[in-house]
Order: sequence, then structure tokens, then C-alpha cells
Amino acid sequence: MSKTFYRNKGSKDNIVISLAGVHGVGKTTVFNLLKKILKENNKFKFFPERYVKKPPFPFGSSDKQIGFRSELHFLQQLIRRNQNIMNFDNNYNGRIIILDRTPLCVLIYSKSLNLKEKDFTLILDTYSSIKWKENYIINLTAKPDVILKRIVQRGSLDKIRREWNEDDNNYLLKILTYYKQFLSTKTNVFPIDTNALTPKEVVDKIKIIITDLSDYSFGKIEQSSTTQMNLDKF
Repeated sequence: MSKTFYRNKGSKDNIVISLAGVHGVGKTTVFNLLKKILKENNKFKFFPERYVKKPPFPFGSSDKQIGFRSELHFLQQLIRRNQNIMNFDNNYNGRIIILDRTPLCVLIYSKSLNLKEKDFTLILDTYSSIKWKENYIINLTAKPDVILKRIVQRGSLDKIRREWNEDDNNYLLKILTYYKQFLSTKTNVFPIDTNALTPKEVVDKIKIIITDLSDYSFGKIEQSSTTQMNLDKF
């Protein structure tokens, strides 16, 4: 995976950082924890993955038509978010913008759902027509069995897990493969292996990356001695 450390120290431009990772890896948990820690700090701005809490179609459906509709809906949400980011970017500078999910995920999941070629092409063409605001990607990774345990322990209802195929190991492996494939074409990707880390420890690693990329310093970051994964926290 290609990585390029470009330091924006002293720059007035905003920095846009996406948190990426397959469902269940703990990405949104980490996003919300980072947001909670920095909620009073106006240096940071956070944008969620979508604005509709209950999507009209189940994500990850094995039904190709439903899968297409869900990914098209999600792409619309990402486009809306991107416009909000651009509006913010036009009004503020020197900020660090954190995104829950990279826009690239809509292509990864669309590929994983084996959509009809014409449906995937429509999503790809729409995606490619947007000038996405994103400078860096922090990709959270974990072993498939660890991810599946987190999915079960995070409290999702069995019905939702079935509708969204969240507990399907083959589907998970396919998505992980496409994440690796798509992210290999991107520069400025920073992977974090979360297998033996708590959410707080992942946040600390993200803080170090942010410090490397910007003129912002978090000061001394505590290094926890915890090495055993606490799955209940993901």
C-alpha cells in the first residue's frame, strides 16, 4: 500500500481525513469517541457517513436490485456530505475535518454485492463525476474473525444483521479483498491494525497521525499497556 507523508504544517488549507474500514471493524465507534474527546475544540469538524439514520433499503442485501438501490442511496448521502464539506471549506480555514467513511467505500461495497454491470457503471460514473474533498485515509483493519466477534458484540439486532449480511463471512472476506484492491491505488493511506487495540488506543494512534500531518499537537499522548482486545468496547 502506497503511503506519502505530506506535512501541512503552517498551511491555512483545511485537511480532510477519512476513517475507512469494513463494517464491524469499529470505525464508527472510533469516530464517535474522537468526536466526543474533541467536541469543544473548534480546530476540528466532524461529518457523519450519512444523514438518514434509517436507510430506506438494507445495506448489503443479497438481492441485486435492493443492493443497487441501497448503494445509490448511500452515494447520494455521500454527495450531500461532500457539498456540506465544500461549504465548510469555503468559510473556514486551518481546520482538520474528520469523516466517518471514505467516499471510495461506495465502489468497494458495490463491487462486493456483484451488481449488474450496468448498475455498477452508473454508480461508478456518478462517483467519478464528483470532486471529492479528501486528503488522507486512515484505514482501520482487523482479522475477519475479530471483526465478526465485534459485529455480534456491538448489539446489532439479528434481523438487521441478516438483512445487511453483516454476519456473512464470505461477504466480509470479499469486502476486505476489495478494500485492499481499491486502497492500493490511493496515496496518503495510513493503516492501523486494531486487532489488539481498544478504541482509546486506536484514537491515540490517530492523534499521532494527525500531528504528523498538521500543525496541531495533542501534547503528550498516553500509551496504554493494554494488549488484550476489549471487544465489548467496539
